[in-house]
Amino acid sequence: MKTTTAILIFIMSYFAVAAQTGQLTNVGKAEVVNSIAKNLEAKYINLDTAKKMGRYIERELLHGAYDTITSPQVFAARLTNDLLSVYYDGHLSIAYNPAFATSTGQVDTAAEHKRFRHMQKIHNFGFDKAEMLPGNIGYLKIGGFFAPDQAGKAMVQAAFRFVSSADVLIIDLRENHGGDPSMVSYMCGFLFANKVHLNDLYTRSSHSLDTFWAVPDTELTALQTVPVYVLTSKQTFSAGEEFSYDLKTQKRAMIIGEATGGGAHPVQSFPVANGFVANIPFARAVNPVTKTDWEGIGVQPDVVAPADQALDVALKMAAAGK
Repeated sequence: MKTTTAILIFIMSYFAVAAQTGQLTNVGKAEVVNSIAKNLEAKYINLDTAKKMGRYIERELLHGAYDTITSPQVFAARLTNDLLSVYYDGHLSIAYNPAFATSTGQVDTAAEHKRFRHMQKIHNFGFDKAEMLPGNIGYLKIGGFFAPDQAGKAMVQAAFRFVSSADVLIIDLRENHGGDPSMVSYMCGFLFANKVHLNDLYTRSSHSLDTFWAVPDTELTALQTVPVYVLTSKQTFSAGEEFSYDLKTQKRAMIIGEATGGGAHPVQSFPVANGFVANIPFARAVNPVTKTDWEGIGVQPDVVAPADQALDVALKMAAAGK
């Protein structure tokens, strides 16, 4: 799987160089619209939807809807809103980022690698909290899923080892906005005693299928059989939803909280024209149990609770042995 499909929204924002400002011409705007339409048709996960989106912004251009827009940032926001009015895909957006648009889009220079590593550290590789709560309950709050490189895996191992003596584990994803599906699989390896097929990602443009498995960790096995509660909110998105959905469909965890945001389409950034970038969902999840995903509907909790009360509900259920 290409590296760019796994980058969190806040990682992409971190790398974005301040966009150059300048006046847009109608000719330049037409080039952007036409390029976006072509890229959507070539790469977006649903071809029929891609065509409808492309035709919509082409009609808006023809009817003069964009004539008075001169700011690149305003134009990007308007295009995003227009595309989402056809079909709301939370992963889809248009941005103005000349630095990215003229690069390969890969994080491959020494300077960028240093910035990326710094960003990983300031976000603690996605782990906001690792605690032992009264009643011998382990608690992990995970804000995002970083790539499972050596440093990322080391942090996961440290966090799970810290709560490895717990009788019950609570994983808080209420503020998790996504990340790398490979890290989802890696973390799940601490929660299953046997190898489990978790998820597939189907890419339309190549008709290819990437398969993801939970491979049990052979050293840290203490959490493979303890009860697990996962906390969700309407802000839980993308890979945070996949983690919840994977554990729910495998009957490995109780999901407590709110229905999640409903974004199951991995996204990749593509330069289009004149400094603009199209963030296009190019694949869809296919769960081996349900044969579908959570796109547009979210992961439905087993126990519905307001997000700010989900932890209390989980603690009460754990105390009661439910």
